[in-house]
Order: sequence, then C-alpha cells, then structure tokens
Amino acid sequence: MDDTPQTTVAKDTVAQGLLGALHDHGIEYVFANAGTDFAPIIEGIVNSNRANAKIPQFVTVPHENVAVAMAEGYFQVAGKPAAVMVHVNVGTANALCMLMNAARDNASILLMAGRTPLTETGHHGSRNGLIHWGQENFDQGGMLREQVKWDYELRTDQPVDTVIQRALDISMSEPRGPVYLTLPREVLGNDIKTLGNYVPERPLGNFQAIPSQAAIDAAARALANAENPLIITGKHNGGAELYSALSKFANDYAIPVTQVGDPSMLTKDAMNLGFRSANYVKDADCILVIECPVPWMPRMVAPKPDATIIQLAPDPMYSRYPFRGFHNDLPLTGSAAPTLVALHAALADAMKNKKAAIDGRKKRIGEERKKIDGERAAAIEKAKTLAPINNAWLTHCINEVKSKNGIICSELGVNPDILEHNDPRGWVSAGGAGALGFALGGALGAKLAARDREVITIVGDGSYMFGCPTAAHFVGRADKLATLTVVANNNIWFAVKSSTLGMYPNGNAAKANSMPLTELAPSPSFEKTIEACGGYGEAVEDPAELPKALERALDKVHGGQQALLNVRTAQGRG
Repeated sequence: MDDTPQTTVAKDTVAQGLLGALHDHGIEYVFANAGTDFAPIIEGIVNSNRANAKIPQFVTVPHENVAVAMAEGYFQVAGKPAAVMVHVNVGTANALCMLMNAARDNASILLMAGRTPLTETGHHGSRNGLIHWGQENFDQGGMLREQVKWDYELRTDQPVDTVIQRALDISMSEPRGPVYLTLPREVLGNDIKTLGNYVPERPLGNFQAIPSQAAIDAAARALANAENPLIITGKHNGGAELYSALSKFANDYAIPVTQVGDPSMLTKDAMNLGFRSANYVKDADCILVIECPVPWMPRMVAPKPDATIIQLAPDPMYSRYPFRGFHNDLPLTGSAAPTLVALHAALADAMKNKKAAIDGRKKRIGEERKKIDGERAAAIEKAKTLAPINNAWLTHCINEVKSKNGIICSELGVNPDILEHNDPRGWVSAGGAGALGFALGGALGAKLAARDREVITIVGDGSYMFGCPTAAHFVGRADKLATLTVVANNNIWFAVKSSTLGMYPNGNAAKANSMPLTELAPSPSFEKTIEACGGYGEAVEDPAELPKALERALDKVHGGQQALLNVRTAQGRG
C-alpha cells in the first residue's frame, strides 16, 4: 500500500500553468472526457476559478469521437484551434478515427491526453488504482503518430507555456493539422517553476507562403496559353479570403471552377460549375488544381496527355499520402489565397490582349451554367412527389427553409449540386480519411463558434449511428447548443453497395435480392434518441409533409431546443 500523502494542495501547479497557457494562446474551449489522470486538471480548474484566473471553458463530452469532431467543426467555422483532452491510452484510442479525418482535412487541433502515473510510490500523484498498470503503454504516442504533425510528453520542470506555444505553432503552420501532447499525472501535480517564453504579439504558426516568382510566372504562362483552362478545388481552410481571391481570379480570366467534396465558391458565382469535375477534365488543356489531393478518379476519367497540370497546395506533392500518382507539371508550394492573388497579377500582362478569348469563354461558361441550372430544376421537379423521399427534394426543401447565413454540416446526407451555398463559413464537413461519425460533433463545434447562426446537420443513417448520438445530443442539451439534425435514412450502407456495384456491375451480388453486409434494417426510430435527451424528434415519410416538418423543427431550434427529423429517403444522392 502506498504510504505517501494523498492530499497535497499546491498554490500554483503545472496543471494551473497549463490552463493559463492554453488561454493565453487563444484556446477558448477544451472538449474533455476525463479519467483518473485528470485529478490535477480538475483541482487546477477550481483553484484557477477561485483566483479569477483566465482559463478556457471546459465542455464535458461523453465520447471522444464527438469531442474531436467538435474541435474540427469549431476550427472550420472559427478559423482557430480548440483543444481536446482525453483519458490516457483508451481515450486516445477512441479519439483516433476522428483524428484521422482531421489529419487529412488539415484541421488544426490540440489533442491532449493524460499519461498513466509514471511512479508507483513517492508522489501524491503516484499510482493508486489497478488500471494505472493496465493503461501504461511503452509508447502511447505511437498509437497515432502517423496522424499528427507533432507529438510530445510534458516532462518534469519543463516550461509548460513554451510547450503549448510550440504545439500550436506547429499545428497552425501550413499544411495545418492536429498535434498531440501527453500529460503525466505527477508532472501536472508538481509545483510550477517556470512558464517559459510567451510571444503574444504574433499569430500562431508560420506566415502564409507563396511560391517563387519564377514558379508563379510559369503557371501564368501556362494558363494564358490555354484555350480551355479549368480550376478544380478540394477541401481548404481559406475562408472568405480564398473565396474572394478565387472568385476574382476565375471571373477576370473566365476560368470555370469545379469542386470536389467541399465548396470553394458561392452558388451564385458565374464561374461556378458545381461538383462535376469529371465532366470537364477530359476537355481541359490546362488544369489548376487547388488543395485537392484527388481531383478526378483516374480509372474513370483522365486529362488529355498534353494538358498542363498545375497543383497548388502547401504540400503539392501530398507527401503524407503513401501512394498518389496524379500528374504534376507545375507544383506550386504555398497557401492558396495569397498565391492566387500573385497569380492574378502575373496573368494581367499575359491576358491584356486576349479580351476576345475571355469573352468567348464567359459566354460558353454562361451557357453551361444555364444547362446545369435547368438540370437542377428538372431534378427537383421530378423528385418532389417521389417516395421514399428523393435526396434532391430533401436538399431543395432545406434550401427553402435555412437562413441565409446558416451553417450546413454534411456527412453523406446532402446533394451538394443542389444545395445553395452562400457563405464562405457556411459549410462544415470532414471525412478525408473516411472515418464516419463526424457530423453530429462537427455541428456542435460549429454552433459553439457561431452561437448566433443556425446550424443544420444532414447525415446518413449509418453515419448518424457512428456519431455517438446519445453523447452528442447530451452535449447539445447540456451546453445549450440547439441544432437541427436531418437523418437521410435509406436503411442501407449505400457507399458499400455502390462500391460493390462499381467493381462487379454484373456480379451475383448485384443480382441478389439482398446484398450482404449493406442493409441497415430494421431501422431504429432515431427521433426517439433525441427525445431521450430533451430534444424534439419527428419521423417523415411523405414528401409533401417535408417542408412543414422542417419548419416545425427549425421553430424548435430557434426557441433553443435541439431537434431531429428522421427522413425516409431513397438510395443515392438524387
């Protein structure tokens, strides 16, 4: 039995220093799932509050999946990192799937985890529970090292402020991404000796970089010589700055923009050709790919052999992807928004005598937009009476009721070609690694970042179940984060089914009455889950009833109550 004192209260502990350092470096929220390693943190929170010290707001989150998703959703709307704190190796393991998404999405997150006590005796934080032996790893950081930019363990007498600043600087430097810090219980419980060197006058991370002038000029020449240039964008963290730079660049030089997965232009933008890059890749003679690791599907479509491919990204080689074979004639290493500004200036001279070519492209693009708009309207008209409810009709109905500055958090539930996107910070999504379960937590993080804005989550039934809904709805109620969740419930793993059909279109699985491992029937009554957490729930099957059901649900949300619609949908995006 450990005979060391069990009650030692320090005036200023490392844990208190950690809390202050987080606040001083701009961390407003810590999404926490506590364990026995949190004793110094909990004591530090109480002591800091009694001393009126400024520390972040801690949010209790009953599942680590939801906590990390909240941090990424917060980052995508606020443009700055939040922190997550979890329980030793087991909490780290639960956090790992959402961390994989954050890594591929270049989301800046500080993930902290306790470390089981290092000592058996001799310290008031030494081991005093059976799990303190069972939860020790030889290398706890090794569980997730491939998914983070940096990992470290706080050591005795190290300046905690310096460690926090380094973690956040690395996380916020392009290409951005999550970082991981482990915190042994004894170290947190020690008296603090030094904080370190805090530099409050500069923002976190490196300043935005642009390619060399020679690289900019080479890309400008390629675009100026092209008759049919194309821009393809992927997931980015550029916010309004990127939207503005891209719109001006594309409109001034009449270059159409297609998007993969996530929007980078407002729906109304004249150069926006939606989410159909495969329709245009094969005819382009110069393609500018912006922060998009997979701009087209090589087995389905490919550019012309003589097309010039320019890839712009903080890491245009995507060095963290083990295998990636996309052609890259001109790699531009830099942040997208300032690079586009520089590229715009470089193109000015080259394009000054090409007004006729620009006008001709604008006319062609305008005609293509009219065609797309017509197809969109026809899809909505066809879908409005279909049952089960078609995704095109679901998306259209959401367009009709959502507020102008509302935030959409999507995970396999919405048709992006029909959704109206009219705010640079109005879209939240994740899934660069394919880890399902992001949307519920992501929406809560978005709401925390913008409490005055409406947040609508659109999620597939499988993704909803992955999202730890009870934990997510608990947080929504406890922290007064009223959002609307729309479950597009088609009773199936549609991605799995479509992948099987894509590989074996004439196989026996395609002909089977029931495809193995794809059905999610009988479907739960998802609306009951949110009711158990004090929310409003409703099931919808009739397409004619959907608009009013959405209005009822949003009325509840605007009144401060979280709501969910369980919408019976057809398979596919519509």
